[in-house]
Amino acid sequence: MLISFGASRNGPEVRESIQRFGEWERISQSSLPLHLGGAHFVTVQAAVELQLMHEVERQYGDLSPDLVDNERFLKIIDGYLPSDRLTKTVLETYSTSNGADYGRTSPLIQFEVYRSAVRARQRLGLFHEVEWVQFPRSYAMTRYAVEHPRIRLGGSGQLNITLLFGFSPRLPFPETYAEFKQVVDAARKLEYDLAEPRVKRRHVTVTVGAAVLPEQAGRHVAPLDVGPQRGRAASALHRLAAYAAQPDSGVDVLRFGMEDTPYAVTVDRDGRGSLRLADNCELAENVIDEILANGARIEADHDAIFERMGLNWVRRSLLFEQRQRPLGRPELSLKPASHQVI
Repeated sequence: MLISFGASRNGPEVRESIQRFGEWERISQSSLPLHLGGAHFVTVQAAVELQLMHEVERQYGDLSPDLVDNERFLKIIDGYLPSDRLTKTVLETYSTSNGADYGRTSPLIQFEVYRSAVRARQRLGLFHEVEWVQFPRSYAMTRYAVEHPRIRLGGSGQLNITLLFGFSPRLPFPETYAEFKQVVDAARKLEYDLAEPRVKRRHVTVTVGAAVLPEQAGRHVAPLDVGPQRGRAASALHRLAAYAAQPDSGVDVLRFGMEDTPYAVTVDRDGRGSLRLADNCELAENVIDEILANGARIEADHDAIFERMGLNWVRRSLLFEQRQRPLGRPELSLKPASHQVI
């Protein structure tokens, strides 16, 4: 089993801990070794990209995918210095109460927290993962972290990117397969550095999820526009599974379950959907049926999964060291952020 922790936590107990000890508390599980309750993956980035990319946008203008794909973005990375100006951080989201409030912080604090989290994962020999909830801002932040000499996200040669469609108006649930592919293809581009677009520097895998609130589920029932089931009206989760199952989708992992879509949608002959509660077992059955109906299969062999996820190199070279040094290699150059109290 591979375990992934979220690291953009903002519940009341987390906010209290941040007030007492600093912003690192939001993402502190990044530095937990496996035998002390850590996880193979820890998703980072949401609070960071709010601060850093907001400031970059104010200084350099709109961060379009075309700009992020251009070598001109390297000049932005080189020239931008995160400020220590404290501001309130709120994410535009469809989430539940207080799910979008990330408190008062600064770009410099977030830069140092992100940098420390990435380096902690590297020292422990564990895997790198980020979650996108704002496209193209999330894309810009990941490119920034991959290319920045003091961060080097994915420096071990592996990076998983989770695309959480529907969580935010900036990454809405796609209306078409083409919209879906645009975001997946952008994530795939991060296997290559801007200066050397033909040299693969890291293995990127893509996870997709549908974070659609129940009250929004009806508006996302639509005919499939791709695959052998084309024309059949389907819910967001079924459409996501169908999209992921296409031979050219570029998707490795399909995320589903109670956190994102804790309900099933029954679609009638008129294309209208009705909601009811569902557990993870039923959701799994729905997803598997949709994947099989679109000609794909579920990978269950753990060796094949490790190979596809690009984890074998990390497992061979870094997990051995993780066993030898379960608390990580001491690194004197890793210092805590200078700003600790928010």
